[in-house]
Amino acid sequence: MRTDEEVAGRPQGRQHTVGVVAKALDVLEGVVWGEPQTIGELAQTTGIEKAAVYRILNTLVEHEFVVKDDETRTFAPGPRLYAAAAALHRGTDVVSLATPQMTALRDEFGETVNLGTLIDHEVQYLHILESSHSLRMTVEPGVRHPANSTALGKALLAQLGPSAARTALAHTPAPRMTEHSIVDPTVLEAELKRVRARGYAIDDQENELGAVCVAATIPPTGAAARHAISISGPATRMTPRAVERIGARLMQACSEVAELLPAGEGRDVVPSA
Repeated sequence: MRTDEEVAGRPQGRQHTVGVVAKALDVLEGVVWGEPQTIGELAQTTGIEKAAVYRILNTLVEHEFVVKDDETRTFAPGPRLYAAAAALHRGTDVVSLATPQMTALRDEFGETVNLGTLIDHEVQYLHILESSHSLRMTVEPGVRHPANSTALGKALLAQLGPSAARTALAHTPAPRMTEHSIVDPTVLEAELKRVRARGYAIDDQENELGAVCVAATIPPTGAAARHAISISGPATRMTPRAVERIGARLMQACSEVAELLPAGEGRDVVPSA
């Protein structure tokens, strides 16, 4: 960020700059390089008036470059910012790195394999490798589903800590995709605790009747996880024994993908709350 001396030393009237954009960039830098901060803390860090910081953050949140933790009232980098960073490093983006493992998983289990990321209270599918079965579970890349009803979403929410359930269901009415969807925050918190203990999440006909899905994050444990891989198929083939085998294999695959990521993109694991 720019110091007062740097600002004062600029040639006045010779640089065609937009003041509000400069302030927005300062706020964004404060979010990116520091720990999650409140509006007041960011105002103090950047030297920008609190009201302006408030408006800038609201705009960045609306465009998903920044996310807000409603419980702590702090702000952190959002999914679109991570996507923009990944676009600058095409050779090391998660889709490219995960595809070999996803292909191996599809060939091993014969079911559809998905890669997704968490955007607010929804999961966005980034990459899908379809099963060769005529009866298969699939979705188009770019589609979003509620985090509370998907294995991908629950896996990612579990790594964010106990407050994630309340944040995910803060949008009322809570999304109920099927009669099995979890829409009670207390029940979801208990489910996420089980996910953290087990290492992988299960969607048992919660997002689509007749479909079961298993997911693990990249890496399988830690708040640094931003992406998850899932395997989905019909409930007739996704038996409890199959789900257990898939869960263990997914954790192994996700660990191997995480090892390929640059530091700070899934390898700087922080224990979840």
